[in-house]
Amino acid sequence: MPAIRRWRLVAIVLVFGFTSFYYLANRRNTWNYGYSSYIPPSSSKSEKIHYTPLPNRYPVTSYIPLPTGKPIALPSIQAPRPTEDVAHETERIQRREAVKNSFLHSWKGYREHAWLRDEVAPLTGGYRDTFGGWAATIVDSLDTLWIMGLREEFEIAVDAAQKIDFTTMDGDVVNVFETTIRYLGGFLGAYDVSEGQYPELLRKATEVGELLMGCFDTPNRMPISRWDWKRYVLFHIVVGSYWFLHIEICARRCCSILVLLPY
Repeated sequence: MPAIRRWRLVAIVLVFGFTSFYYLANRRNTWNYGYSSYIPPSSSKSEKIHYTPLPNRYPVTSYIPLPTGKPIALPSIQAPRPTEDVAHETERIQRREAVKNSFLHSWKGYREHAWLRDEVAPLTGGYRDTFGGWAATIVDSLDTLWIMGLREEFEIAVDAAQKIDFTTMDGDVVNVFETTIRYLGGFLGAYDVSEGQYPELLRKATEVGELLMGCFDTPNRMPISRWDWKRYVLFHIVVGSYWFLHIEICARRCCSILVLLPY
């Protein structure tokens, strides 16, 4: 009997979640939170819209000061290099080369079939733009190319990255999390491991950072996770995606209930 009651509760939670999701997805203005309830469509679907920074509607009024004084010395987190005999060293080098060859195989396929696109489709030889169409694989691979000692390929990728236009994209929604870790983090990581030898990487990171600042222009300065950047550019309105937020809330509620069921 407890098991039956448990599954009834799970079924009720799932029905509630899907019903709420459908309701919000089809009635987007139910929860308005003070934002505009109607956004007129753009004049032309083929018109290319470009992002330009706008004055903040909700400017920051106070800042937390940076710490001062001498920094505390932190212990090393890097494990000491283990001692190895000739056999173990040979095996390690062979494994390293196998990983490098596998990477080069994938990199070659990307260069031939999906250059300056987000990712290659290995079975069809086509491509997919899943992260804004900003050549995600190139930016993601920069630090790997440097660490593997592939300097020529690294410089080719750096030059190609200069062609990425972060002021526009074909889609309407920017995934803020993915854009932060893949593009902003990718450029900064490559700039760091190359010890600042390529200042153009820092300039591209700045472009991404200026783009992302727009999603923080909210009443509480919390960022929008799925940011409709075109509405922001055209109408200076930061609108969140209610149904994405609702999915996250429902998923967390369901997980919490499932965790508590045994108790």
